[in-house]
Amino acid sequence: MRLREAMQEKIEEKVKPIHESDASERKQEGDKLVESWSKKKGIGEGLVKIYEKSPEKARDLAFVLKWEEKHLGRLTETQISTAFSTTPENVMKIVRLGYPNSVRGDVFLEWSMQTTRDSMYYLYPVYDSAQRGSTINQHLIESSTYRYSTEIVQDINNSLGNGSQVTFTSVSSSQSPIVPYSVRVYVGNVLVGNDNGSGVFPASTGEDLVPNQAGETAIGISSGTINYTTGQYSIVFTSAPASGAQVIVEYNYNSEVSTNYGNLGLVDLQLRDYQFRVRPYPLGVSWSKMTELLLGTTLNIDAEEALIRGAADELKKSLDFQALRLGYTAAYGNSSVSFDGSPSAGGEDSTIERAQAITNAIDQAGDIMFNLLQRGGVTKIYGGPNATSYLKLHKRFDASGAQPKVGAHRLGSIDQIDIFKVPNAIVPQNELVAVYRNDEMPEDVSIACGTLIPLYKTQKLEYKNLYSEQGLAHFGDLKVLQPGYLVRIVLSNLPLA
Repeated sequence: MRLREAMQEKIEEKVKPIHESDASERKQEGDKLVESWSKKKGIGEGLVKIYEKSPEKARDLAFVLKWEEKHLGRLTETQISTAFSTTPENVMKIVRLGYPNSVRGDVFLEWSMQTTRDSMYYLYPVYDSAQRGSTINQHLIESSTYRYSTEIVQDINNSLGNGSQVTFTSVSSSQSPIVPYSVRVYVGNVLVGNDNGSGVFPASTGEDLVPNQAGETAIGISSGTINYTTGQYSIVFTSAPASGAQVIVEYNYNSEVSTNYGNLGLVDLQLRDYQFRVRPYPLGVSWSKMTELLLGTTLNIDAEEALIRGAADELKKSLDFQALRLGYTAAYGNSSVSFDGSPSAGGEDSTIERAQAITNAIDQAGDIMFNLLQRGGVTKIYGGPNATSYLKLHKRFDASGAQPKVGAHRLGSIDQIDIFKVPNAIVPQNELVAVYRNDEMPEDVSIACGTLIPLYKTQKLEYKNLYSEQGLAHFGDLKVLQPGYLVRIVLSNLPLA
């Protein structure tokens, strides 16, 4: 077994049990909490349905309810009624209503913290040696010129044709011995011949000749030899490679020879540990006495019930907006995709037809992720009002699962890609953010959102102008783990703009 493969397996053997054990314990505890909370009247209603649709979201909700309950348990009834202007049960209702309606856990990773110093582990492969165009400690593949990451060498000495030269030679190779039957000769990126395993390049027959660039004389190998020990070769072509055409002799060297160990590429599968650092995310809220009177008299609405719903909406918006804005700013470090919504001809039909091409822009965003990280693609999209409304013109848009239009909310999907609309203060009107979320490994994600206490409120202050103020906050942390999974799509000339 080769050295690199052996080292990778050794790392994976150590990493996998840690990751799986940690995930298994969280799931087991989360399932127990879901079962416990689902039995509590009022607060637990609907929790089982959430679990059936998304077990992870139900577990997250159960964890935050646990910590909210513990937080309230440290306060007296007087403190709660003064600070929250309501009862402990209604505070729990605010969390129950607001937290699961947050969309940030659908777009990113929602991590329900169990301590103020919670840690999560995730795998991050980086290159440990600079070989064939790779960069040490960078999450990059080796140069795309090479077909594989190790064992391959390309000789490009005297590599450019001049239209008259037919013989190309090289004295030696920096990496040898060369593996027989592995030598390939390219002219202008077209394969024109191989060695025969005995150090000879057989002469090309008529059917083996390939075009020497468009419209020019066909080319093949007239004769040639290669020394597998030194790498020295001599190749005579049937006709001269065209001027500027690159001539490449590519071969595999024997990587199992000890003197070649230093030439191997090495991928280090790092187990990274991110420790969430809890901090408050505050939001001020104010209202007038007239608002309270209007709710209770003219509109015949229970003021406390309105407070619960309003606070739940503010909790949801606070959770979502911070995470989604962070995702938008993180996407600026990557290449973006442009899409022109101008129809080729006038009329409503042409506008709709042009909208069908937006999927090409989405595919391009996925390609940017894939080319950067060798994995990924678009699984979620969120964006400004005009841009997301434009997506509804697509013929495969499906409005199933649309959420109430409060804060960031789900509009529907295109080709199973969930689409979320946010205010233009979070993402500009005509821009989208394409996101990859790895459902097979949730920790392989662009942003991790940790929550310890979802709702905290200061005391209500009443002023002589008959206005009241309070502070809302949630305690948690946000961390960009993999910005490469975030790509902006900038739309222009939209009919709704």
